[in-house]
Amino acid sequence: MRIVNPVDQDSLKYGVEAAGRDLLKELPSLTKGQVIISGACVNTPVLCQVRQRLTKHGGETLNAPEMWQGYFQAHQVQSRLIEQAPIASREKPKTFKGVSID
Repeated sequence: MRIVNPVDQDSLKYGVEAAGRDLLKELPSLTKGQVIISGACVNTPVLCQVRQRLTKHGGETLNAPEMWQGYFQAHQVQSRLIEQAPIASREKPKTFKGVSID
């Protein structure tokens, strides 16, 4: 998106500290798909061409608070403890010279 408005250009100039004069001169002439990447991830602002998305958007946002509350409900915690409990082995009766004592 081209940034032609001088007020928008000034706000970008003050918002992106590392933006030089050359980059600011490019703002009005940006073409469709051109973006300026700036921030902590790059040392200096970069002019890039972005392609059209190849995959379909279809993501779904999960309801994290509801999932969290469901995970920690008392009956859920109890059933997890039961599932994770070690299986108790039954002791074999002690024998005396091969003869079982019951």
